[in-house]
Amino acid sequence: MAATYRKPPQALQAILKADEIIPTVKSILAEQTAVRAHLASSITPSQATFANTVAPCMAVDDKTQGVSGVCGMLRYSGPDEDTRRAVRAAHELWEAASAERLASRKFFELLDAVRQRADAGEEELGHEERKVLEDLWGDYRLAGHGTLNGDEIAVFLERRRRVEEVKVEIQENLKKQEAVTWFAEKELEGVREEDMKRWEAKDGGRVVLLARASYDAVMKYARDEDVRRRMFVAYENRYEKNVALYKSLLILRDENARLLGYGSHADLRVEKRTAPSVEWVQEFMERLGEELLPRGRQEVERLRDRKSKHLGDDGVEMMPWDFAYYTRLLEKEADVDHGLIAEYFPLQHTLSSMLGLFTEYLGLEFVPMPERELEGKLWADDIVVWSVWEGREERKGEFVGYLYADVLWREGKYGGNCNVNLQCGYVKEDGTRVYPATILMCAFQPPTASSCALLKHHEVLGHALHDLVCRNKYTRFHGTRVAPDFGEAPSTMLENWCWMPQELIRMSRHYTRVDPAYIAKWEEDHQGKDLPPERIPDELVERLPNSRGLNRALWFLRQLVFAKFDLEVNHQRSTSALRELDEVKLFHDLNKSLTLRDNPAQAFAADLFESSFAKNPRDPEAWARYRRGVLEFGGSKKEMDIMTDFLGREPSPDALLMSLGLRSE
Repeated sequence: MAATYRKPPQALQAILKADEIIPTVKSILAEQTAVRAHLASSITPSQATFANTVAPCMAVDDKTQGVSGVCGMLRYSGPDEDTRRAVRAAHELWEAASAERLASRKFFELLDAVRQRADAGEEELGHEERKVLEDLWGDYRLAGHGTLNGDEIAVFLERRRRVEEVKVEIQENLKKQEAVTWFAEKELEGVREEDMKRWEAKDGGRVVLLARASYDAVMKYARDEDVRRRMFVAYENRYEKNVALYKSLLILRDENARLLGYGSHADLRVEKRTAPSVEWVQEFMERLGEELLPRGRQEVERLRDRKSKHLGDDGVEMMPWDFAYYTRLLEKEADVDHGLIAEYFPLQHTLSSMLGLFTEYLGLEFVPMPERELEGKLWADDIVVWSVWEGREERKGEFVGYLYADVLWREGKYGGNCNVNLQCGYVKEDGTRVYPATILMCAFQPPTASSCALLKHHEVLGHALHDLVCRNKYTRFHGTRVAPDFGEAPSTMLENWCWMPQELIRMSRHYTRVDPAYIAKWEEDHQGKDLPPERIPDELVERLPNSRGLNRALWFLRQLVFAKFDLEVNHQRSTSALRELDEVKLFHDLNKSLTLRDNPAQAFAADLFESSFAKNPRDPEAWARYRRGVLEFGGSKKEMDIMTDFLGREPSPDALLMSLGLRSE
């Protein structure tokens, strides 16, 4: 990575304080509403064009997106409760303003006229303009225009408002991490010492937070099956309040879809997906499911045999709380220790090393921002920021954007891993460019005096890179603002590089070399032993790719459970059938039967990798073509067209099945 600092042409986004959020959002909404109201009152359908109707809306939305991006970020990572409360109130204002705009029949008539004019060839539009028009027109059509009368539109929008309320309530419940469970010290036999130290000691035991890291620690290492069962049950029931909320959400969305004339909510949503229809998804996934299921059953039987051997009982069954534990034992037998491997990937060092890989592959340079430039621009003290620059010869030295890493857990922060758009890139009306700023947001445990956060080798930066290299005219389809069933594919494809031995060696550095205090603690705990090597040993790395296939069919089948469940609950034959559906039982039945479906993103990712990178993962021509042909478009073209143009054919599941050993070349 480049080390020399140079001042970017665009300043970092200012971060709003709690008392600034509502006034700022009101000002933005007033500006956006005024533009649309002026257009609706001053232009007739016979005069409406993309240039005089759609472009002004995009211009004001683009200009104000950065501030809305800050508010969106603060929903995930607000530094205090006052900020989070203000952001929730701002979100309600946004939804109300959106509903008010979508109620405008006059504006829909203008958009409809522009669309008809474009269809007739009276106004020639580029691929991005055409998609913007279709998407904006589609928003109004999905609010009932062209289908419903005024009263019905009001009913639709009120239901939609309630949907957003319920979604916010569900998200707020997900962010709360007060739930804990308690285990006696002796019950936690087998759990690693570094995990035990993170849990509060109380009454001869440990108070274990029902968070993902703690869950994994118990499920993988606790020897007592009853302890794993209790942890599993507690973890699965921590969001019980969301069950009723989720059911109400399903019903509201289903009622609205049927009001618009769709057969189900799934039929409505597929219009903004890569897949052309629900039936296409069903057929695509049926093929995957049929081929994966036999391998999945073999993997379950292998796990059952391992449990039987462990307990000395031929009659045992595999239970949900057994999978992680016995998978780890199988990995151990294969001489793969993910805990030991993780020691060579301390979080901050590994992030920097990953950026180094993409400096080479994508022609980018990442320069750390000096502290003096960050004053007043961060929402927490532990955030790292890089300016990003072009390294390709033909554009060398051009500014690309900013990358933020907000990767440590804090109270009130979203507990998962995600990418957040702070500022989307776009071209202003005067032809100058606004550059993107994107955030890698995670919730790793903060470092302690004796240890630092460790990154699993396969956790990567794919979404952030998609955002940075995108070259759109408008913010509406910037970077990862693509159809969800395509959006995971570029990031998932990049995981392949994190299973390649040479790349792992390049990225590795044992955590004891990060801080002298970690060396002292390691030597105290391992008296008389030599320090581990700084780089990960060849023998550790060489065994890792072979372990990738361990229970991999089961992993995909698990994803198929989620996708099948999602399709089932959103594609019932009627609203009354949905009301009667026991969705909790449905989910458990799917888990039990493994009659499953998948999200196409995994298949898309495998197809991208096998077609261009499998033979030479460092091929500069392939990387350049991938950057130009996939990443730079963002969502500005139809996602199926992006895939088909890049592959030279429609995507298929063959590459995924081949990677699992279920199909020969």
